Amino acid sequence: MTNYIIPIFILLVLIIGIIEKKNIYNLFIEGAKEGLKTVYNIFPYIFAITIISGLLNSTKILKTVNVFGIDGELLPLILMKPLSGGASTSIVVDIFKNMGPDSFYGMVASILMASTETTLYVISIISSKVKIKDMKIVIICGLIGDLTAVIVASIISKMII
Repeated sequence: MTNYIIPIFILLVLIIGIIEKKNIYNLFIEGAKEGLKTVYNIFPYIFAITIISGLLNSTKILKTVNVFGIDGELLPLILMKPLSGGASTSIVVDIFKNMGPDSFYGMVASILMASTETTLYVISIISSKVKIKDMKIVIICGLIGDLTAVIVASIISKMII
């Protein structure tokens, strides 16, 4: 049944479009254009942070840092999660391979993946759509929420292990 969900969804969209007498092709093209504009607007920022995180990780500078009782092993995840879910997932897979999913690091990484959001990515998408100029307070609140999740994840993992 799961193999048919996407084709059924596409067929449902086409049927609803025909019933409502919408030009489905033009709507699809307009949506694709908007998506490309969004990618164009946020790509340089995501690219720069990904390169910086990779450089810091490859030079092992982050391994020497200890923040809130969390070693540098988790700092690439903590820095990347507000930016990119995909990159964060690859970092978590590396943590699982190197440390194990049941280790302290694996537990904290799992909790962080479940309890935090790609804050900066979501805010950049929302601000580009809504055209809000001053997003400082929203960004600060989102990052405080992420930091809180890091601290709580560390405390919970230490209590469990």
